[in-house]
Amino acid sequence: MLNDKIRIKGIETQNRIISEPIVSDSGDNEGLPTLKTMEIYEAYANAGVGMLVMEQHAVHPWGRNKINQFRLYDDDSAKAMEPLTKLFREKGIPIAAQLNFSGAGASGKALLNEPDFKLFSPSGLRTPRDLIQTDSLALEIDQINEIIQSFADAAKRAVELAKYSGGVQIYACHGYLIGQFLSPLTNIRTDEYGGTLENRARILFQITEAVKNAIGDFPVSVRLGASDQMPNEGEKGLTLKESVWIAEQLAKMGVDWIGVSGNHCIYGIGADDNDTAYFSPYAEAIRKAVEKYGVLVDCAGGIRTSKTAKRLIDSGTCDFVGIGRPLIKDKSYLLSWNL
Repeated sequence: MLNDKIRIKGIETQNRIISEPIVSDSGDNEGLPTLKTMEIYEAYANAGVGMLVMEQHAVHPWGRNKINQFRLYDDDSAKAMEPLTKLFREKGIPIAAQLNFSGAGASGKALLNEPDFKLFSPSGLRTPRDLIQTDSLALEIDQINEIIQSFADAAKRAVELAKYSGGVQIYACHGYLIGQFLSPLTNIRTDEYGGTLENRARILFQITEAVKNAIGDFPVSVRLGASDQMPNEGEKGLTLKESVWIAEQLAKMGVDWIGVSGNHCIYGIGADDNDTAYFSPYAEAIRKAVEKYGVLVDCAGGIRTSKTAKRLIDSGTCDFVGIGRPLIKDKSYLLSWNL
């Protein structure tokens, strides 16, 4: 049932609805939350969701998506998020921090003028979406190691300083850096981080292990881009079959839940995203692979009605239903669902 409570390690969700991370563009130019941020998320805290994943936080100065993106690469930035997470903790709603390194998936051109920013990618290639329209630098091994450590450090700040009660989510989809490594469209490396699927997924596995070690008993999630698939086109690059294998390896490592989405994509995989639950085939395949390990799966994308949400839960397609864009437009969207 949609209103069932579910336990994930030491936390309990109030229902099976997750408010998915959507960039609010509400931070200031130092990446700090503003009054606008507080107003937006106070409305989310009253929206009836069982859990919220907070929009992406940069784990490293190089890894920013935009100048006003929230940050977890220094203590002061992490502490500045605590009043926001308090909104949810006071209501008993778990809130998790999404951790990201954008790489060539960055979208804020103003970053190119920042002295502490560099545009990196696995192989120096542009992404299919190419939002920043600028060539990137291929990462060296020591830089990869630095990025892995930055995820672990950011995760520790998230739970200890920012007080994210729901742990963290590693952002491995939508064509950002980890997704760039996973995809043969953007990863043509010939070392241990390129070529075979195991090599392309190596950085994700190493980040996951480092994050788990850093935060102990707090939940660790991965939002996994399951396929490179543009609307109305077939797979070109990372395949669902490959991502099912990746998900099973993550389950064996002890990840607590997996969010399912697309990788190099423009979100929906069809022309119509009106209540089509377009990523549900991905979620169903991944859940079949990981449920024996006790790993939970959330499915988002084009879910617009309680009828569709209930169908996904009842059919065993997923354990959680993710709602994103409808809640941006109307924070009271879920009230009619009678959770």
